[in-house]
Amino acid sequence: MNLASWLNFVFQPIGMAGAILVLLSILTLAFINSQLANRMTVRLIAAIAFADLFTHAGEYYAASNVDLALGTPSCTAVSVFRSFSRTFYCFTNFAICYHLYRSLVQLKKSTWKFEVYVWIATIAMTLIFIGIYAGLGVFSGTTRRSGCNPSSDSKVLNTVYFILTGLIDLTVVAVGVFTTIKGRQNLNKWINAYSATLTESGDHQEQLIKDRRKMASRSFLYPLSTCITLPLEGFFLILNGFGIYALGLAIPKVITVGLSGFFTALAFAIDPATHQSFKSAYYQIKYNNSDKKIHDGDFSSNSRDINLNAAQ
Repeated sequence: MNLASWLNFVFQPIGMAGAILVLLSILTLAFINSQLANRMTVRLIAAIAFADLFTHAGEYYAASNVDLALGTPSCTAVSVFRSFSRTFYCFTNFAICYHLYRSLVQLKKSTWKFEVYVWIATIAMTLIFIGIYAGLGVFSGTTRRSGCNPSSDSKVLNTVYFILTGLIDLTVVAVGVFTTIKGRQNLNKWINAYSATLTESGDHQEQLIKDRRKMASRSFLYPLSTCITLPLEGFFLILNGFGIYALGLAIPKVITVGLSGFFTALAFAIDPATHQSFKSAYYQIKYNNSDKKIHDGDFSSNSRDINLNAAQ
């Protein structure tokens, strides 16, 4: 077993544990009150955690089957699953960034119909790129492959594949940074649109606005986590496309990718939306009343149907 595979065995389970913890937390909220898990922010976090879990499973599965004979159906399955999980992770983050940009910058309200379209597009784009990779022959190649990693027998097609996947990684990072910058620049406008929907006044209204601003600011932690998990992998893949195996990037790449679920769990743990969701669940259990609002009304603002379109 090489060092990269050994590191995958160490770090991928850590990432998986983080992603599973987030998903179990959301399922617990849903069990207590389905409305707590039926909010846009919670669904987005669940999507990120699911993409993390899928990626960790793919990397761990690949490390577990590193000794499979090249060219066999089992080895091909490992390559396909690994590519699908990484591509799905990237396009899920594209979808998250698009939602944040649409909500905080364009001030548009999401609907179930819109969400379904976005996730259909996410899966469709993932499958399209898997089809492109298959066309490049990266799942059937054997001469340039190290273990059950995607690689084409053609040097040119191999270069195209690695550069393409590396650029996708770096594009996800760039989109996350761009979304964060634009979102923060437009935060005051978004807060003004939100405050126009409030019926409360005085100190209570100020607290609601303060809480809402904190929620919006912390929401950028999710796309910004790709600044840790993807850059090293992106540069590593691009260099690999030019025939340069950057060992100095290979080891930290495995570690950062392996911890993506942990970073999601960390962001989830410090997210005010998470705190309010569990606070709401606590009071619901305490008062044994599914219709009872959160104590002092702190959480009512998060469930209010805010028509941001009217603020444009």
